[in-house]
Amino acid sequence: MKRIITWSGLALLAAVVLAAPASAQANVAGMWTITIQGPEGPAEAQAELVQDGSTFTGTISVDQAEGASIDNGTIEGNTISFVLTVSVQGQSFPLEVTGEVDGNMIEGEMTVPDFGGFPFSAERQP
Repeated sequence: MKRIITWSGLALLAAVVLAAPASAQANVAGMWTITIQGPEGPAEAQAELVQDGSTFTGTISVDQAEGASIDNGTIEGNTISFVLTVSVQGQSFPLEVTGEVDGNMIEGEMTVPDFGGFPFSAERQP
């Protein structure tokens, strides 16, 4: 009897897991205002992100940089990651960026070579 109950319970659990929808993909498309907590205090940036399924591209405007591009933007559930290549005084710097999307907010960290990681937050604009 215990064996029947155990197998029935396992079969029911398997049916629930298989029938559950895959975790929803976060939506990052739109205009974002980003605040980076850098070594010289907070800095703001503006981003426009375009999403295509589980990938995204976009542009970021940062006052302190001559240019910035997003490469390898991926979304897995609510987790985003991308490489932000920033040009400052003729030199390019790749920044590794990861974050968690929660509706119209993103919280995460930018890792700058030779300087470590800096937290950032972003808010989607209406």
